[in-house]
Amino acid sequence: MPGLALALIQDGEPIYARGLGWADVGQQRRVTEDMRFATCSISKPLLCCAAQLMVEDGQLRLDQRLAGLFDGLPVAWQAITLRQLMQHTSGLPKNVDFGDPDVQALFPRNYGEAEWLPIVMRQPLLSPPGQRFLYSNVGYNVLASAIGRLAGRPYEQVLAQRLFGPLGMKSARLMQPAPGFADMAAPHQRGPGGGVVDIGAQQPPGVRSWMAAGCGGFEMNLRDMIQWERALQGWGPFKPYRRVFEKLWAQGVRTDSGDSYGLGWSFKRGPGGPLHCWHEGQSEGFSARFERFPGQGRAVVALGNLGDFQPAGLSRAVQDLAWNPSYR
Repeated sequence: MPGLALALIQDGEPIYARGLGWADVGQQRRVTEDMRFATCSISKPLLCCAAQLMVEDGQLRLDQRLAGLFDGLPVAWQAITLRQLMQHTSGLPKNVDFGDPDVQALFPRNYGEAEWLPIVMRQPLLSPPGQRFLYSNVGYNVLASAIGRLAGRPYEQVLAQRLFGPLGMKSARLMQPAPGFADMAAPHQRGPGGGVVDIGAQQPPGVRSWMAAGCGGFEMNLRDMIQWERALQGWGPFKPYRRVFEKLWAQGVRTDSGDSYGLGWSFKRGPGGPLHCWHEGQSEGFSARFERFPGQGRAVVALGNLGDFQPAGLSRAVQDLAWNPSYR
């Protein structure tokens, strides 16, 4: 594991927050709390937080259909709702076919919605809308586009205005079109011999364009993840946000693992036990996990710069160390 930014949060305050290891194995820059990491699919709950704020203001309806928002929409897509996109029940596949020649032609360069959306609209539904949970990056890219259309500006500007600015998340940004990791942790993968390799110079621009379209393109540091937790929990000046954000896991659909998925968050409620919410993210070079226990005021954030790192096990271990007296 090259580097890790780790925080344990109790009642809105970090009881542990530290950067560990290397931002890159070559230059051996040390990880700090101020260093950005790619959050990968933790971008999805960010998107749903912004959407829920738009719901409160009457700018967006969760049961609004895609029909009328996009030109040339396939007939089978017309009944898909924004709620179904958020809950992964739209029937859309996880990703486009990366072996498609049209997709391969895009990946050596940067591209925008005008180029990826027609390719996405060729994708057949794997099930009728609303009938089945199917995790879909395609769906979140469409969701981000829909949010931008309803707001009248790119979705990343919506998040900057509705979330990052008011919450004081100063490092949060959409990933840059060209690979560049001078001000953040660099991505790593395991090489053929098991050693860790910096792959920052190898990322095709098209992969970044796909993630930045909505399914996983935000970068931020540990301090801003802590700020986000404070808002989700409604601590201090963020008290009004709690009522809004609690709706994100108030209802959900059953997943293949037996847990529930609300609006951008996995969650479960044990028999008489505490509510447990989380989301994990993984890409080529980064892994991340944000795990929350709202009723107990606890949260764990783990941001790593290794693509095949599994942060769930680390999260469970540090929870035991911090909060389980019998473990100690």
